[in-house]
Amino acid sequence: MKPSKYFTNRFKYFFKRFSSNESLFNWFAEKAGGESGAFDFPNVLKDNPKTLIFLPRDMEHSSSFMRAMPESFFRGNLVVAHESLHALVSAKRAKAVYYSDQECRYEEPVFVEIEQKIKEYAPQVVIYLGEAFLPRLYLAKVSGAPCRIGFCTESCYPFLNLSLHPDKSSEAVLLSQYYGVK
Repeated sequence: MKPSKYFTNRFKYFFKRFSSNESLFNWFAEKAGGESGAFDFPNVLKDNPKTLIFLPRDMEHSSSFMRAMPESFFRGNLVVAHESLHALVSAKRAKAVYYSDQECRYEEPVFVEIEQKIKEYAPQVVIYLGEAFLPRLYLAKVSGAPCRIGFCTESCYPFLNLSLHPDKSSEAVLLSQYYGVK
């Protein structure tokens, strides 16, 4: 039997493999905790607040976002990325936390370490790019950031509490406008 994509290889999570997507979503939402604080959008993004950025696993998507964002945007912010994106993130001199596919599962030692680093970082804003993946959504929620932004992610509430829809521009262009960075 192949390992779970969401949980570490422990017996207590064995039966979660047979849970429905809705049941897993609710379980992670419960583990992530209750409501978060209020925020004033778009004013919360002014003055480049401490931001946690979850890059998508997809190299092309991540690359287009990273290239479009100015280097100044990454100063003081923290990026969470797959280890295959190391060179891309390093080129922007961004501070980052990396994981592998096996390490980004609930209760893996590296996952617990990433969770702790995120909590210590205490971001004010989370930007979540890419497709929904429950362990990373959980990390976004437990970060404590009152403003957690996704793109076309209405179905990811309560993990992400703001869903933006870039009409004709990219995610990076839209965020650059809100952050006021060039």
